[in-house]
Parts: sequence; C-alpha cells; structure tokens
Amino acid sequence: MARTLILLLLSAAFAGRVSGQREVLDPAFEKIPFDQWLGERDQARFHWTASVPRAELSFHQRLMAKVEIRLDGRDLETRRGDGKLVFLVQITDRDGTRYQHDGGIELNKLDENIKAANLEYSQPAFCLPGDYRLAVAILDTATGEHSARQVQFHVAPMQHDFLPDAWRSLQPVEFIGNQQSPDSWLLPDIHGKLQWAASVHSPARINVILNVAPSAPASGARRTPAGGLEALLPTLKAISQTGSSSLSEHVELLDLPRRRVAFHQDDVRDLDWPRLKASLGEANTSSIDIHSLSDRHHDARFFVSQVRRLLEVSKEPCVLVILTTPVAFESGEDLEPVSLEGVAACHVVYIRYRAPVPSVSPVGEQMAGRGRGSRMGGPPFRNRPPEAVIDQLASTLKPLGPKVFDVQTPEQMARALADIEKALLSSAGQPSR
Repeated sequence: MARTLILLLLSAAFAGRVSGQREVLDPAFEKIPFDQWLGERDQARFHWTASVPRAELSFHQRLMAKVEIRLDGRDLETRRGDGKLVFLVQITDRDGTRYQHDGGIELNKLDENIKAANLEYSQPAFCLPGDYRLAVAILDTATGEHSARQVQFHVAPMQHDFLPDAWRSLQPVEFIGNQQSPDSWLLPDIHGKLQWAASVHSPARINVILNVAPSAPASGARRTPAGGLEALLPTLKAISQTGSSSLSEHVELLDLPRRRVAFHQDDVRDLDWPRLKASLGEANTSSIDIHSLSDRHHDARFFVSQVRRLLEVSKEPCVLVILTTPVAFESGEDLEPVSLEGVAACHVVYIRYRAPVPSVSPVGEQMAGRGRGSRMGGPPFRNRPPEAVIDQLASTLKPLGPKVFDVQTPEQMARALADIEKALLSSAGQPSR
C-alpha cells in the first residue's frame, strides 16, 4: 500500500540578511535567476503542488503559516544518487517586501521505495494577517533541472483577539528555522518581539514561576509530552515580551524533585537562553541524589516557600504567574497552604497546561484516508473529551485566591495573558481596556 513520507526539510540555519527596507534576503537566491524562472515554463519533470493552509495561533502568541510542497515520488525515483533537491521559498507582502528561505534534501538519502510515496516539504513562518504572494522554485543540482510557480494566499485575522496590540511592532513574515528541542520550543533565533502589555504605564512587577520538573503523577494521571515545555517555554518567552518599560519582571524555574531553583533572572527584557537551556538539561536528568529522594515529601513545602519569598520582596504592585502541568504528589506529602502573614497583596494567575489527548476514530473509520493522496497515510484522529484534572499544587495557593486557567490551546493561553494584562493595569491604577 502506498505511503506518504512527511519530511520537514529546513535548512540547518537561516543565513538571511535584513536590508534597510526590512527585506529578508537569502544568499542562495543570488546564485540562480529566480525571477526569470518564475516567468518560464517548467523545465523539470516534477509533478508537484505548493500551498499555504490556514494559519494557526501558536503558543508564541503569533500566527504560524506553513508552506507545504508535495512532490510525486514517481518523479524522484530516477533522481536517487548524487546531488541535492533544493527548495527556494519566497513570500512577498502587499507592500512588495520579500522574505526568502531555502532548504533541501540530499538525493542519496531518498527512500528506496520513493516511487510509492509522496514527498512533502514544510516550511513554517510567523505571519501577520494579510494578503501574500508565495513563489517557490525546486532545483535538482545534479541535472540543473528546475521548476517554479507562484500562488496567492491569505492569512486571516484572529476571530477573538485577546491581545490586540501585541503584534504592532512585528514584521509581516519571519521564517522559522529547523532546530531540535529545546531550541525548537523557545525559538531563540526569532527576534520579533510582542508588546502585549505596552499599555501599562505605571510601575508594576511580574513574578513568573515555571515548574519544569513535576512530581510523578498519581494513578490515572498522565504526563504531558516533554513535561509540557513545548507549550510552557514559548509562553514564558511571550510573557517576557511585555513592551512596557514600566514593568519589572523576575523569572524562576523550580525543580521540585530536587527542591531547588534551577534558574532565575531579574529585570528580564530578553530571556538568558544559554543559561536557561543549561538549567533545563540539569532539571530533566534522571539522576536524583539520595538526600532528595529521602526528603521527597517536602516538595510542596519547597514550592510554598518560594512563592512566599517572591511575595515578600515584591514592594510595588505585582502579579504572580505560575506556569505548570498538573502535579500529584505521593501520599504523605505536606500540603499546608501558603501563609498570608507578612506578604504583599498580589494578583495570582495559575496556568495549568495539559496537552490534548488524541484518540483513534472508531474501527469502521480507521482505514479512511490511506493511500498516495493521504497526508499522513494513517487513520484520522479525534480529541478525547477532557479528563478530570488531578492537581495538588494549586491547593497550596488557595489563601492567595489564584485565578486558575486550564489550558490546552494557544487561544486559551492568550486568554490567560489577557487576564495578566488586566491585573497589571489594575495593580498600576490604570483602567482596563
């Protein structure tokens, strides 16, 4: 049975350069007559399509569009061997500004059974709402054959824009390079910054605690992929991009099993990614010292002590944000809640992330969608109904009256950020929008 190969073929690093007109031009385009190819009839015997499906909001709180190129594997069978298949992608906005990116695959790495498959190339990019022109060229470096074409596409605005001013300083297009986790979660090479709290003009403080190593879940609970960092790290980056010079921000990463602060940074404007990345590696290692294991029933007490410490040193109006996945402790855990004695009044936002759980469709539908034309070559998936949350960490904050957000999607996370902005405006004595 035919199958589909899904290849995310991105260049190892984007070597673009930004001109005075904000254009992002890739040097690879200078080596070919790209515009001339767009006006020619196809020379290569490729059967291929290029499209941009509907853009979706990401946890970076930016719309992500994906350029999807599909090639018929039967046209690639005779090309297995020397050379490279190069993909050159150019997006032009309505003002005529160009954004370019290239990627490719070594032809000797094509599957031996490529003739029975479709080959897909996917290039993601952050895009602002608007109309764009996509131009794509494919080049076989071994033969010099090439093919090029153009299509128009539209990026629709958000149906519910919870952070209406967040994108005002972003450029229309930013291509996303190919990176491994955890870089692929934070995207340190993306330099565009949000301004989601730029309307806050009075001094206020944001304290952010990210729980990077939740305790073992109780019976019936489920660990999220990557400990939820695939959603919580981009959210942390988004929170750090307030766009307001009046706000001060403090960030801490807590490693509960070891009862330690794995990372902290004061006066955050840009997250110190090298240090933060190193701390993630240390927190996620499987080895825990004997002392930590013997004293494991005090994980919740450590969390409470860190919350109190941050509130005690917060002199100006403040908002405390907790980013975590649901945490269930072992029996015997000390779950005494935080004491209000001697701590500053602070609006607390508790963001609890749970990854959606995919489930396979009924047996009668499992064979649907297979074959050469199928995107994944497998059964369709549906999300299961949400399960009851098993979380004992939130209860330790009850005296603080936290606003709890159960989050599975970027849209739900945007709602939580909007609540943080509202709390900041209220704490600073400004009217909410």
